This record gives sequence, C-alpha cells and structure tokens, in this order.
Amino acid sequence: MKWKRILVLTVVFALLILISSSASAATLYVKEGGGTGEYVNLQEAINAASEGDVILVKEGRYSENVLVNKSLDIIAKNPCPNKTVITALNPEHPVFHVISDSVNISGFTLKGTNLTHGIYLDGVSENNIRNNYFSGNWRSIMLKNSHENSLENNYLSNSDDGIWLESSGHNLIKDNKANFNRHYGFYLNASENNTLQNNCAFKGAIGIYITNSSGCRVIDSETSNNFYGIYLIGSGESLLENNTANSNEMYGIYLGNSNGSTLEGNLANSNKWGIYLDSSFCVLKNNTMPCNSRNFGAYTYHYTGEMNNTIDTSNTVDGKSIYYLVGVSNQTLDSGSNAGVIYCINCENITLKDLVLENSSFGIYLYNTQNSLLEGNNISNNEHGIYLGNCSVVTLRGNEVNSNEGDAFILSSCNNCLVVENNASNNMAGIWLCDSSKNNVLKENTVTSSSWCCIDLGDTSCNNTLEGNVLSGAYEGIYLYGASEENILNNNTITASSYGLFTEGCGNNTISGNRISENDVGISLNLNWKDETNSNYNTIYNNYLNNSKNVEDYGTNTWNILKTEGRNIVGGLYLGGNFWASPKGDGFSETASDEDGDMIADLPYNVTETNYDYLPLVFEKPVEKTETADGNKCNKTE
Repeated sequence: MKWKRILVLTVVFALLILISSSASAATLYVKEGGGTGEYVNLQEAINAASEGDVILVKEGRYSENVLVNKSLDIIAKNPCPNKTVITALNPEHPVFHVISDSVNISGFTLKGTNLTHGIYLDGVSENNIRNNYFSGNWRSIMLKNSHENSLENNYLSNSDDGIWLESSGHNLIKDNKANFNRHYGFYLNASENNTLQNNCAFKGAIGIYITNSSGCRVIDSETSNNFYGIYLIGSGESLLENNTANSNEMYGIYLGNSNGSTLEGNLANSNKWGIYLDSSFCVLKNNTMPCNSRNFGAYTYHYTGEMNNTIDTSNTVDGKSIYYLVGVSNQTLDSGSNAGVIYCINCENITLKDLVLENSSFGIYLYNTQNSLLEGNNISNNEHGIYLGNCSVVTLRGNEVNSNEGDAFILSSCNNCLVVENNASNNMAGIWLCDSSKNNVLKENTVTSSSWCCIDLGDTSCNNTLEGNVLSGAYEGIYLYGASEENILNNNTITASSYGLFTEGCGNNTISGNRISENDVGISLNLNWKDETNSNYNTIYNNYLNNSKNVEDYGTNTWNILKTEGRNIVGGLYLGGNFWASPKGDGFSETASDEDGDMIADLPYNVTETNYDYLPLVFEKPVEKTETADGNKCNKTE
C-alpha cells in the first residue's frame, strides 16, 4: 500500500504545479484606441507581460513593429484574420521579430514589410505560427537558425516569398497556402529534416524549393501554375509522397544532386516536364505522369552520378509503364510490353523493337550498355529521341524518330555502334556523335528538315564512317567540330541546306563520292572559333558539287587524288578531283575542255587562291546526230 500512497502524492503534487502555473498566467488585452485595462498596442502589452502570459488582441487596425522577447501566446480575439490587421510601422523591420522560445501567434493579418519579414523567428524553438494571413511583405515568414517550430494554416500571398527557412531544421510546415508570390512559395536552404505537409503553392516562380537540405519530407502538397513546381537541389535522402504538381510551366518535380531520395505516389500532370531526375540512387514507386509535354526524364547532366536508380513499372507515363532496367541482361521489350519510356543502365544484350514512345525527355536511353539492338521503334514528340551514352556494339536499325524537340539520335562516348536505315525528320538535329565517339558507322539513314544539322560529329569523334546517308533541309547537312578527324564521309547525298558540309577546325578527314547540291554553300572548311585551329589536310575528291557557292576553304586541303582507274561520280573511268557544277549550268566542269576524252579537264580548277583541284571531272560530251547534204545522218561531237 505504501507505493499507492507515493503515487497519489506524486499526482497531487503535479496537479498543484499545473494549477499554480495556470493561476500565474495572466491575460492582457490590446484594443485599438485603448480602454479601461487595455493596451493601445502590442508592444506595450508585451513589455508589461510575464513569461507564459496570454495577450488577447481585439479587432482593429494596428500599425507597429513588435519585438517578442518572452514566451507568450499572442492571439487575435476574433479568429478571422481580416478582422485584426497589423501593418508594419517601419517597412524595414518585421511586424513580429521573435527572439524567444515557445511563442504562439495566431489570427492576424500581417502586411507592409516590403523590405523584410511579416514574422521573423530568429534563433528560436517550439514556436507556433498558425491561422495568419500575410500580404505585401518581402518574406511572409522567415526562420533563421530556428528549430522544432510549427507553421500551420497560414495564408501567404502577394509577397516576394511565402515561407523561407535558413539553417533551420526539424520544423513542421503544414496546411499553409502560398498564392501569387513573385518568387518562392516555400524556400528551404541548409535546413535539414523539415516536414512540409498538405501545403499549397500556386502562381509563383517556384512552389517548393529545397536546396542543401537533406532529409526533408514533402507530403500531400500541391504546386500548381508556377514556373517550377517542386524543385530539390543537393537535398538527398528526402521523401516526396502523394504530392500533386499540376500545370507548372517547366518542371512538375525536379531533383538535382538529391541522391537517395524517395518519390512515391506523386501525380505530375500537364507540366512541361513531369518528373525529372538529375540524381542517382533514388527510389520511385507509383508515380503518375500524364499529359506533360515531357512526362519523365532521368539524366545526370549537371551532376556526376551513375543513374543507378530503382524505378519499377508501377510508375507510368500517359498510362504506359516506365521500364528502368539496371544491370539486366538478355531481355527483349516489344510492343506487348506497354512501355512508355525505356532506360537501360549497365545492361547487356537488350533488344528493344516495335515500340511507340513519346512525350518524355528521352524515348530510349541507354547508358554503359553493350551488344544490344534497337529496331523498328517509332519515337516522337520527346525532348530527344534515342540516347546512347558510353555504349558499344549497339545497332540502331529501321527506327522512325520524328518531331522531337532536340536530337533524334545522340551517341556520347560510344564505340563500334551501327546506325543504319533509320528515318529522322522534323527534329532540331538528326544524328549527333559527341564526347569522343569512335569507330561508329552511320549508313543509309534519311534525315530531313532539321533546324540545326542532319549529322554532326564533335568533341574528338574520330574514325567514324558516314556512308550512303540522304540528308536535306537543315542549316548544315554534316557538321564536324572539336578536332573530329580521320572520319570517312562517302557516298552521301546532301541537299537543300545552308551548308552541305561545314567543318570547324577538323582535319585529316576523307570526303569522297558525295552528291552535294542545291545548298547555299556546298563545302565550307573553317577555323575553330575557340582556338583558331584550321581545317587542314582533308582530302576531298570525287564529289558532285552544284550549289549557289560550291566551296569555302580557309585551310590547306587536298582536292584530288592521283588519277586512278575507277568509275567516278559522273560516270567517267578515272578517279581524280571533283565535279564542279553550277545551278545555271555554266560551272567549271560543265564548260571545261577535255581534248583527250578521259573525262578529266585539261586545266586545273582554282578552288581558292592557294588550293587547286588539279584533276577536275567533266561530263562525257554528248553526241549530236546531224544530216549531211545528201540526207544521210552522221554523228557530231560538240
């Protein structure tokens, strides 16, 4: 029985403490204009109050800047915020500057701090800011070095920023609505392990922006009609769950260098990009991405990473599954897979065929993948069509890649790949080899109507073969830049472009057997604009040139080979130089003399002041049949 007596005494003692504490808390009243027992402004009441007191503010309009240096409850008597309005007396100071822990502020409209903050929590903890309306401030609520606070059910509008956290962790930000703010609805910097739950951010620049703040949770929130919806940078191990990102101008949800984060049950719809990962080791489950211009994208472009994410087929784009294969071998995906977008990371022997893939950042993305086949796929209306990064022995055959915003095909750091018999039209560019892609073959592809170029080789992409491609309707049919050398360009047809072939500081390439016609400039061999390296030592022969201007040569190049037996591009029996035609029919090769009939002009063609084609080709002279005086016909050579 003794222990029962001790328990009873303990409970009684605790109740006495609570009653004593409650009895010691006073309620102070503030009223506009004052009255008996009432303060005319908040600062007077705070100065008179003791720790733990309640300050009850009656309806009215107040103009002041308040320093809160005690643990107090500051409450508007009428819970409707528009009834109790506090406007900053000095717009360079916060309406409430809180430097004490355990402060509760609720029920006010706070405005007029267009140079600073509505409420500023400065190095404090366990404060509660709820049920307030903010308008016309620089930042509505600012936390700096403040932890374990609660910001709930506040309306934040028509300011630069809604809620801003700087070096502040373990706070709860719940049920707030940010609307019509010029910059950020919610901004967190160097603020870890915060929870944002059931918030809304509409019609601002960025709805929720989290930078350098790991371990944050964004749950059940909505970001709509902003420039960006939810945007994380350097904020790994975060959780984004059951959020809606709707009708944002750019990204619905973007993660940059936010490795190890989890996205589950989010809806990103009607944005330009739905969900975009520039991060690794993330987990995605049950995310839905319909009706975005670019539903889904993953690419470590800005930040170094291996793209080793875990993304299962419960994630969908326009009702189709995302296939994100990591370390998979010997798998085939065809039209029966219901694939909407495909990523293959560190894979081998993958076959992708007869798929229809559209409206994502990439239709197909392969990284560090070998011995694979992409055949007969239809890929359109993506940011880019097919991307191969650090791949080898991959064949792309018979794919239709049309109407993508960027490149139809990108091969980056790829070796020994075959790109054959593909069609690409109405893309920004057709086939791009970059980042030292070597020993690849591009053969018999048709590329039309590219706003930039049909095929470009850059960044030291060497020893590649371009053969039998039909290219038309671009700024450049073929573009070589960035010390891309020892490539073979053979038997291609290039028409209706500004430049048929344009090189920029690239040498030692062989250009032969190409039909380059109906362009503004046929072949232009230029300096590298960065280091002024010349396009030197290229060998150009056996090409048919019929353009407004056939050649620009700013380097030292060879325009013919030795006279060699072999059928040339205009049907002659010898290889030598090039055929120089003109749209008017009066080009050098069309008018040059050929006394010995070998279909090589008798005189060299002056390409530039220092470069010559010593063996220009000519047509075989046509034979005209004429009648003699006796009526017999004979042959006459013109």
